[in-house]
Amino acid sequence: MNLGKKILEFRKRNGLSQEQFGEKLDVTRQTISNWELGETQPNPEQLKLLSKELNISIDELLDNDIKNVLIVKTSNTEKIASLTYKILKIFFIVVVAIILIIFGLFLNKIIYNFKDRGRLVDETIVCNLYGEVHSFNIRYYELTGEPKEFGGDSYFADILDLGKYNDVHQIFNIINDYVKKNGGICEMIKERYLSEIVDITIKDGTLTNTSASIIINDHSPNKIVYGSDFYIEKYENNLWNNMTPIHDDYAFNSMAYYVDENGILEMNHNWEYIYGSLDKGIYRLVKNVFFESDIPVGSEDEYYIWVEFEIG
Repeated sequence: MNLGKKILEFRKRNGLSQEQFGEKLDVTRQTISNWELGETQPNPEQLKLLSKELNISIDELLDNDIKNVLIVKTSNTEKIASLTYKILKIFFIVVVAIILIIFGLFLNKIIYNFKDRGRLVDETIVCNLYGEVHSFNIRYYELTGEPKEFGGDSYFADILDLGKYNDVHQIFNIINDYVKKNGGICEMIKERYLSEIVDITIKDGTLTNTSASIIINDHSPNKIVYGSDFYIEKYENNLWNNMTPIHDDYAFNSMAYYVDENGILEMNHNWEYIYGSLDKGIYRLVKNVFFESDIPVGSEDEYYIWVEFEIG
């Protein structure tokens, strides 16, 4: 029962007309009529007078309306609380998921950085294709085969899209297969040393403290250029160390030498002016060599052959 109907009921129960009841509350008959019709409601002071005149508490007077209001408010509060809980729950789940993803990526990076991928190794594939020499160098982790850096000319990288591969062996196989299909031939060179395709020895009876003649036996199908340049390293403390020249005002001539029809080349090297007379010890003579190519030669195109010898 709403407030207006309750006022009407209590007024009639007490045998009062609207005008009489209005006089008791110091309001007009019209005001009582508006209350009973529900068009207006008494203010707090008028509610106190109503309670007193009708001899009931304000709580009892407003019982039904308050209950309805409380029920509606409680229902809305519960809905808001439920919605808030759901939103907070979703937010918490999203935050936790993001934290776990970030932690997982961070942990994966730590594991990746500490994973033993082996030492970095340089390996080059040198190919003779259509009468031209092309090389492609990869520096990679020895245990995983994961490339770190690419080098050499861009011929194979451009036509075979090698950047999309992450395994050095797959890359080299792709290059080798392509060259073979097109009538060419490739050689693999590790650490820039041509030890598998070039043999180098010291000619018997030529080794002294100041010079030696070397014999090169070249098995490569590609033309290798052998210049006059060389340097000497000494083996000390389990390491090969470059010897320090006693003169720094020397230079090699720019002559280019090739092996004969049998793949043999003999060269004499005198190091007395550069290093003086060698003391007792284990040494090696190292030569920088190049594959013949129309491409300008740079440091990344250098390869090495060397021969060990002992001064007694």
